Amino acid sequence: MQRYVRTTSTWETTQAFMDTLYISIIREFRGATGGKITGFIFKFMRPVFLLGAFYVIYEIVGRLPVIRGDFMLYLLTGIFLYLAHIQAVKQIKGMGHNQAGMMFYAKTSTLVNIMSTAINEAYILAISIILILLVIFLYRGELDIYNPPGLLAPLALAWASGLAVGLLFMAFTPFAPGIIPGLYNVYRRLQMITSGKMFVANSLPLATLPFFSWNPLFHTIDQARGETFVNYTPMRTNIEYPLQFTVVAITLALIVEFALRIRSTRGVE
Repeated sequence: MQRYVRTTSTWETTQAFMDTLYISIIREFRGATGGKITGFIFKFMRPVFLLGAFYVIYEIVGRLPVIRGDFMLYLLTGIFLYLAHIQAVKQIKGMGHNQAGMMFYAKTSTLVNIMSTAINEAYILAISIILILLVIFLYRGELDIYNPPGLLAPLALAWASGLAVGLLFMAFTPFAPGIIPGLYNVYRRLQMITSGKMFVANSLPLATLPFFSWNPLFHTIDQARGETFVNYTPMRTNIEYPLQFTVVAITLALIVEFALRIRSTRGVE
């Protein structure tokens, strides 16, 4: 008897990975929207509702000293980046449960699940941002943004840092399944205060700055406003910290997840 082993080239392996990723993204999108246009509209309306809520709050309590410029853009730079971060945390944190059905498919992997969830969330967010900005432009006839390409880096880092935090929650859940959900709720509530979406970093007293500077979202929102308004220069934040935070957090989460996977595989054997 002879045994034939079929070898696959790098191109075939890459193509199989991309096919699996595409299927996983489609499945994730249909699960998020229910496969209906109404589901996508509901996803799109979430930032609209949040924008309306903050606009009403500012109208009731009064507009505190903020950046001179378009007040709507001031709100949007905070809300868009906040949603990009917190939704990435939420989706990646619960990824293991949501993708449990796909894990029975032989070609899938943890990397495919992470990428499909992250790409799907980024796609929905990007479409929402484009549609909202388009509506504002059509209504007003203008949209004055100081450096539109410069907004891509803060937005991407807000999303990537949320991805990193979500991976940390996912990786450490097996160690403390009863504690991690509580920590996530604490983290989500802290983001409502420390993200800086309702104030500018330059207006903070130096004594209170350490309570906010640990938060990568605080840095990305402030940097985004520096790219949006010509008369605002961030002096208390930088773009390097959220980048470093994201790289370190993703690396740590993947190491822990890989170690747990190896340990579980040895336990089965």
